[in-house]
Amino acid sequence: MPKIEVSRQDLFAQARIEDPGDEKLADLLSLVKGEIDTSDGDMLKLELNDTNRPDLWCVEGVARTLRCWNSGAERHLNELPEPDMDIFVDPDLDEVRPFVAAFTASGWAPDQRELDALIDVQEKLATSFGKNRKTAGAGFYRLDDIEFPISYRAASPETSFVPLGCEKEMTLSEILTETETGRTYAHLLEGKDLLPLLEDSGGNILSFPPILNSQTTGRVRAGDSRLFCEVTGTDWETVQLSATILACNLQDRGAVILPIRINYPESYPGKTVVTPVIFSDRLTASMESIHEVLGMDISPESAQKALLRMDYASVELDGTGVTGILPPYRRDGIHAVDMIEDIVISLGFSYFEPLLPEQFTLGKCAPIEDLADAVRILLAGARCEEILRPVLTSRAKVKNLTRTPSDPISIANPMTAEYGVVRNTLLPGLLEVESTSAHAAYPHRIFETGEVLTACEDGYCRTDILLACLICGNKADFGDAHSIIGSLCHSRAVGLSLADIDDERFIPGRCASIIIDGRVSGVIGELHPAVLDNWGISSPASAFEIALSSLKG
Repeated sequence: MPKIEVSRQDLFAQARIEDPGDEKLADLLSLVKGEIDTSDGDMLKLELNDTNRPDLWCVEGVARTLRCWNSGAERHLNELPEPDMDIFVDPDLDEVRPFVAAFTASGWAPDQRELDALIDVQEKLATSFGKNRKTAGAGFYRLDDIEFPISYRAASPETSFVPLGCEKEMTLSEILTETETGRTYAHLLEGKDLLPLLEDSGGNILSFPPILNSQTTGRVRAGDSRLFCEVTGTDWETVQLSATILACNLQDRGAVILPIRINYPESYPGKTVVTPVIFSDRLTASMESIHEVLGMDISPESAQKALLRMDYASVELDGTGVTGILPPYRRDGIHAVDMIEDIVISLGFSYFEPLLPEQFTLGKCAPIEDLADAVRILLAGARCEEILRPVLTSRAKVKNLTRTPSDPISIANPMTAEYGVVRNTLLPGLLEVESTSAHAAYPHRIFETGEVLTACEDGYCRTDILLACLICGNKADFGDAHSIIGSLCHSRAVGLSLADIDDERFIPGRCASIIIDGRVSGVIGELHPAVLDNWGISSPASAFEIALSSLKG
């Protein structure tokens, strides 16, 4: 869970409340699903339990929540003028680091403590939300040193400038090998013939994203009241939301935000994008569903007031329900239940009267979990090791790298493409673990039992629990996977047979469908060399995947 360090003085000054003391603050932090980790003088370390809200990973976000809960919703990035500054994006960056968002902030002169807080949120967004600067990384610059328009271009590794913290010019390739930051993030640009560069119209290099700013324009000092902010990355959604969060934070501090026009190559669907993007996700819930989730009746006006205290941009009532528009710094609303949760948080748990249970029941494991435990013991006896992978993954891992025939179910508004779909197979997770395990002695035998989401013909989805096993080593072949599934079926007293099948994940002629007690239950085979190459796996591998329920016996 994200942890942040904030100044008490800064937090309560922005929240516009007096320091209530740690006991009262602990109650208030329920508004951000947070708690006090440590309290030492002016410094507070907070632990936040909501990984879907990157806007809260900073003192500005926590203070904004407390302020709006006390005083009501605020307007964010409203009535921004038409942009008169441009960034032009080089088409050669398409396969390198294609996306950029930017804005300017003027009129707020940070002191050293406030500047440190700004750098902290920049790093927190880049490290946690931006996947260690892969999907997004931000930079700040002194605006007065920059001449617009700016070029975001692909540059030769031999291009040179003076990087931040250095006294002499270095080429981009030298920065990657001779600076600590360069060595840390060099893997993000590994294998690229051209490298990303931000350069203004006067020929001044602003930065080598996502590695280092320049020494001339990229060193922001306390008291600098005119700033330029840019965010670059490989995921459009992450880049844009990061920029919008930073813009809202600076506006909360008192800065005037001016947008910038991003001009993409002709090949992009949205050739021109004005940033920061003003997101306005809409959620609707009926009063009936609100009452059902809350377990009690509340008036539409009470629901409206509760949502406005959670800083919703607007809340509209009709005869049957409530429609809320999230503030621009939030993209975590997927379902009506998310809005109802905000109502509950705003009202507070003390608003609800506790009820004693009316029935006495005994808990026990679901039968499918008992079966999974039994199968785990059998596979451990076969010298297999269990892994656990997230249910959410990326479409690229399922379709492009693993070549899975069926499409996974997409998340409506994912926070990042890395977790943009719900897995429909366990094999990509096994292959991803194997791709990072070349250092371990062969053979590797790994397995997983877990949930997947499968699309149904009626337009709905169903949750299935699968079992998958992968064997990798210099001599791994069809027989290795067959022996394990055969042993499982024998131990579970179920019949096993195979039938020819074509599956592009496996080598033609070396894969089959698994038939258990007369029903097609899964697939087995030697993984295709193209799939192994996609994952960077150098040794042969075989695998099988079946419906766990087929082993009931």
